[in-house]
Amino acid sequence: MVSQRTHAWRRMHAVTRSVWAVAILFATSTAARAASIIGSLESGPGFHVATFSLASGRIYVNLPDDMAPGDTVSATVNPVPDGAGDSVQARQRQEMGAYSVELAGQRAPATAGLRTFTVPAGAALAIRLLDERGRPAAEVKAPLRAPALPPSGYRVPSIGQTGGPVRIAGAFDGDLSNSSVQIGGKPAQPMAESPRQLVVRGPEDPSPPAPIEVSEHGRVVASGTYRNVSVRLSAPLTNLLSGQHTTLTITVNGLDALQETLPVRLSNQSPDVVRMEGGEEQTLCVRPDEVSTTGTWSKTRGLTGVRAGGFSVQTEVTEPGPRTESTVVADTILRGDLLTRLDLERPARTAAGQSLAAGPYQVVVRGTGEPGRVRLYLWRDGKAAGTADGAVLKKIASGSICDRRDVVDAQQSAAAGSGQRGFDDLGFASGAAFDVRAEGASLRLVLSTSERIFSIEAPLSY
Repeated sequence: MVSQRTHAWRRMHAVTRSVWAVAILFATSTAARAASIIGSLESGPGFHVATFSLASGRIYVNLPDDMAPGDTVSATVNPVPDGAGDSVQARQRQEMGAYSVELAGQRAPATAGLRTFTVPAGAALAIRLLDERGRPAAEVKAPLRAPALPPSGYRVPSIGQTGGPVRIAGAFDGDLSNSSVQIGGKPAQPMAESPRQLVVRGPEDPSPPAPIEVSEHGRVVASGTYRNVSVRLSAPLTNLLSGQHTTLTITVNGLDALQETLPVRLSNQSPDVVRMEGGEEQTLCVRPDEVSTTGTWSKTRGLTGVRAGGFSVQTEVTEPGPRTESTVVADTILRGDLLTRLDLERPARTAAGQSLAAGPYQVVVRGTGEPGRVRLYLWRDGKAAGTADGAVLKKIASGSICDRRDVVDAQQSAAAGSGQRGFDDLGFASGAAFDVRAEGASLRLVLSTSERIFSIEAPLSY
């Protein structure tokens, strides 16, 4: 039977395994429940989670991941029963409620929920679980950072995953009781806070962009729009033998009116059990033109069994990031002429010292016979007015937060600038006008193609 397991922030405002992702877990057996209490620490976007595994369930402690000595911070403690049925869960909650959690020397029942305290000196914070008699039962340590000032402004994310953490960077007082976040007009469940960030739990259901509003001490300090998407993983076969194949389907919902390419990180957490088509770690690009009219996008990846056993595949949805670009001289020899225009608002001079009066000019751009090099011949009233040497530049995407297809697309477009080509082959239009850009005591003439991959640029001076 296929069982999709989402992380604890979707079910109990915390996480149980790797932190910032949704996972699909396929298992062939259930391990026996350990008699002793096991403590572990994992990290997600903006927070740590300490997990104490008991016979009756798990106790989760969410803390900010940027804690520093002397900080006032807030944590949330959530006991979650393992059993099924109301009566069983009620008994298990009562059993876990007998335990206490100690943070910075302060003890409180595991059912206390919100905890606010001052981080003590040291390299790590001890999170201790105490039994009903106050005796240490388990302990984990969360690393501390060097003290740092809060950011000067607030940064609100524009997208997130259903039930996942929503991290707001900004200046806070570390007390969750003074902070609130509204998403789509509904309060978000608090998770952790430090003087530099606030982390809350996102909505459970996917939705198009909705207003998000952040308040501190009852005053709105930041706002924006927030899109909530869901990711569902499924496969027809969940128990693979060595060499056996199945297909993993990744479905993303909540993409109505998507404007930017959305990166979805895919991670095979069990490479010793299965191999995943495209690599064990990869980023899928959810492109606006690939989204259905119902706001859904899907992709498949083949899985091949290495050995029998359970396996886990996880996903992470991140915000679209800026593309980085580099500009280089085109490696093409230009042939033919390009007839263009130029309008100088004030007198200028060419690099050769020729004076150019203010006013309109006809410009003939011609290749010099060297790759990427051109000469501009300026005419006015039917007379030659001067020349300027320039270059044909091309932009190449050198990276993207999304997958490598973005880079390949730009490089293939720019590859049109190789060999011997005419100006129109690169996308330059006859009759277009140069832009005149002031740069201190100099001028730069710029003529770009409509796609802005290629440009002709030449310097002038005042």
